[in-house]
Amino acid sequence: MANPLDKISDLGDVISRGVSFASTKKEQLVRQTINGILLFIILLVFGCLDFATLKFHPEYLTSIGYWGTVVSKTIAGVCAYNIGINLMWDLEIAKDYILAFAIARYEKLKHWADDKDFEYFVTKVFNVREKTKAYISQINRKIYRLNRFSRAKDRLLYSSDLPENQAKKERNRYCIKRRELEGLKEEDFIAKNIDALQVRYMEVYPEIFKLEIDGSMVSRGVKTRGNVTLGKAKATSSMVFGMLGFSAFVASFGLELDQEEFSSNVEAFLHYLLKCAEDVAIIIWQSLRGALRTKKIISGELTQPYVGRNKVLTDFLLWRVETGRMSHEEYNNEMKALNEIQINGQKDTSYSYTEIDQKTYEGGN
Repeated sequence: MANPLDKISDLGDVISRGVSFASTKKEQLVRQTINGILLFIILLVFGCLDFATLKFHPEYLTSIGYWGTVVSKTIAGVCAYNIGINLMWDLEIAKDYILAFAIARYEKLKHWADDKDFEYFVTKVFNVREKTKAYISQINRKIYRLNRFSRAKDRLLYSSDLPENQAKKERNRYCIKRRELEGLKEEDFIAKNIDALQVRYMEVYPEIFKLEIDGSMVSRGVKTRGNVTLGKAKATSSMVFGMLGFSAFVASFGLELDQEEFSSNVEAFLHYLLKCAEDVAIIIWQSLRGALRTKKIISGELTQPYVGRNKVLTDFLLWRVETGRMSHEEYNNEMKALNEIQINGQKDTSYSYTEIDQKTYEGGN
């Protein structure tokens, strides 16, 4: 029968499943690059017509007027982007039930951070577990890359248990490397070398729990601290370069109005209307981008830190049961309190904390 502790201690899966709205940074970069290229193609197609009809002059790219237009459009875009974030902020907060339940649970759990054993648990138990997981994941990635560039017959040879293949396995380069990597994952090796292992992992600092979620201290590890202001700033800075490029491209069409020409030329008036439409489109586009980004900022800087702290605290309670510092009845009462939390008359149906059956698990082992 499966140990119910396994399910509870894997609360990290819920974090990824419930509050992550993006995959890896590399995948995000690829998607943004593709979108940028596609946008450039669209503007280029439309721009070809403008080059033909608006009498485009290459020297305009070096003029003060051109760069003034670039800067002004960028500033306008950045302001519109933040307006979009601010307009959607309260609405996204109000409808984020994951955040609401995480906050309510944290309010019930946070007093455990003052326990005399909490600092020891975080530094000597929790962080060691997280570092071990990260290290094994790192080795698994190396095995994946090894398999990706290996021959099928070498992989089959490694998995073969036939006596006649053992000598071949001792000489095969793939088998030698694979054994070496598998050996690095053995429990004895990890236990002896955990302190010396060089691996990037999610480290938690006990003092974080004495601070508010929204602050300026950098968080490393299971995300236990956020910074809403910094989150907004990061989101803004990430779009500035794109906005600069877009502004530079649009401004290169040179749609500045000549007053004399305006009074006598209908085409100049149409150019003026096009310039106004271009500015309005930039404001609307960036406002929408900011509004759409709001949910991700809230997730990264508020929801994930709350859920991360709850994971650390519930794992601490499990550890107390394991070490005989807490009875299973006390633990179950804590879990019942968390499961009974209601927001607007509704319980959280996406996840519930599992209680411990004394017949299955006895504390103090």
